[in-house]
Amino acid sequence: MLSTITLNDVKNYLRITDTDDDSLLTIIMVAATSYILSYTALTAEEADTIPELSIAMMCLCADMYDVRTSQISDDKQNPIVRTILNMHRRNLIS
Repeated sequence: MLSTITLNDVKNYLRITDTDDDSLLTIIMVAATSYILSYTALTAEEADTIPELSIAMMCLCADMYDVRTSQISDDKQNPIVRTILNMHRRNLIS
């Protein structure tokens, strides 16, 4: 459930033990949630009923944390994220 994922959950997933990037990770969590809701066209309430979206959020947070550059070298989306989001996508406009 997206709304129940905490900063500590994301930090555990990323294996981060310090607090240096807490504010960045909070921003990333908001961006990942927004991406999921925009991509699928689900409401926050609807997304909360789909447990596998939590994994997609964790993967997105990891990608956003690991790749912090303004230059894009490729347009590949994480296949796990793509599969999960496409299973629940209502927004068919790419």
